[in-house]
Amino acid sequence: MRIDHNREEIKNELDKNGKYRELLFRRGYLFTDKRITDRSAYPFYNIWEELKFGSYYLYVQEKQTVYLCREKDVSVIMIGHAYNPFDMEWREEVLCANLLDAYRHGIETYFDKVSEFTGLHVIILIDGKTVIVCQDACSLTGCYFGTVANHMYMSEHPQLVADICNLKINATVEKLIQTKCYNIGNRHLPGNITPYDELKRLGANTYLKYDGKFSIQRFYPTSEHPEFVTDEEKERNIRKIGTLIHNGIDCCSRKWNRCAISLSGGTDSKTTLACANGLYDKYLYFSFYSKPQELVDARGAGQICRKLGLKHTLYHIPEENGAFEDFDTIKKILQHNTSYFVNLADNEIRKYIYLHNIDAYDIELKSWASEVARVFFERKYQVKMPDTLNERACSIFQTRYFGHPGLLKWSDQKYRDFLGETGLKKSFFNYEHADLIYWEVRMGCWGVSVISSQQLYHRVSMPMNNRKILELFLGFPHDERKSDLVHKRIMEMENPRVVNANVEVPNLYFHKYRIIMEKLYFKYRTVFFKSKKWD
Repeated sequence: MRIDHNREEIKNELDKNGKYRELLFRRGYLFTDKRITDRSAYPFYNIWEELKFGSYYLYVQEKQTVYLCREKDVSVIMIGHAYNPFDMEWREEVLCANLLDAYRHGIETYFDKVSEFTGLHVIILIDGKTVIVCQDACSLTGCYFGTVANHMYMSEHPQLVADICNLKINATVEKLIQTKCYNIGNRHLPGNITPYDELKRLGANTYLKYDGKFSIQRFYPTSEHPEFVTDEEKERNIRKIGTLIHNGIDCCSRKWNRCAISLSGGTDSKTTLACANGLYDKYLYFSFYSKPQELVDARGAGQICRKLGLKHTLYHIPEENGAFEDFDTIKKILQHNTSYFVNLADNEIRKYIYLHNIDAYDIELKSWASEVARVFFERKYQVKMPDTLNERACSIFQTRYFGHPGLLKWSDQKYRDFLGETGLKKSFFNYEHADLIYWEVRMGCWGVSVISSQQLYHRVSMPMNNRKILELFLGFPHDERKSDLVHKRIMEMENPRVVNANVEVPNLYFHKYRIIMEKLYFKYRTVFFKSKKWD
């Protein structure tokens, strides 16, 4: 089998040559109840630290960060990074202590405090033998879990567990990721599955509980989100959102020395740039293009920076694999790190190697999470979304299953299982179901895969990856969010010069021909589908 073959090939290569060992499962972690007795061999190579918590062991790769706070038999562990834009606390040790204090007041208070945090992280709470795990707002830091041979495992990389436990890839998954149509979509697996039957993925707004067995439980949303109707309410909360994003950007500048904002000419990126007003001297600004289609975006970003008097660096990623030493070896490691289902294109890999080699930044601010608020599905397909989306819609949002009706039905079932397990088969309170599906499926499934591959180079953070900020965004009327009016008003309030630069880069998702084709395909595949009633 292809993956098993590559596993042995990579192991043999790294056993002989230590040059690229630090790239294997870079910034990874492993939480388990089975001690790793030999960390000198593949895949650890003496660059993973061991921490013990009662009957559990945490292993952290040298490039990953871990913070903790313990009191008697209760521990809070944070893997990754976080900051709180509400009280401006950016030190993870203090944030862990705050979580421990909140937990004393009950689990609901604990999760409410978690929801104040921005960043990319997994948080593990250990109370005796009970383990509770949750992630950042959009679940962009991976948490894959399962039981193998009576031992529990959690990791950012399912392939790490597969390597340790010699797991075999699911045959249907392997068939899916080898089809041509898979690469047309978002290159992630349906629902919360992984390539291995023994492992699943934890997603946004849910937590993982382990008390001898695993269970997924929902902790958000717990009530209706606000709805802003009057001009006064809207203006007040536009200002609040802008302030919170600004605070997050400020926190990042206090945490890291070499801070950068990666820019395009798009709405999300411009909103982040506007909210950085007053902090511009603390950041560097850059864009890149690894294929011709990306150049328009990059040039648009440069034009905005010039209008603001900011230095902008444009990186042209070499277009030939031969421009990079040992490209094929690094490609194999990257594909292995992402369990082969992300199917990274060569231009993406060249980009990651380039950014790794120049080592110019400690942290890069991105803006993806902002898309949760922008009614993305309705804009992309130019179709009003149903009040409740079913499993078939989720399949179509992901992949174009041309010529593979069997795989489409299989995907439908995996999404149905996921929607049922997470409670996402219906909406909650006054949240639009399509917004939650985008948040927890599109952003969670796709985003975590991309972030995992980007661990090759510097860290990334997202000032809008915050549950309470996203909740405020969703409080604005549907049509105002769809037309980007909310984002434009934030820009106008935070820095009108960004708007006045008059840079509008067309989104490739919304070209007229593509919209027509997407709309036709969506209707063709969904209009006759009848979902079974839920019990």
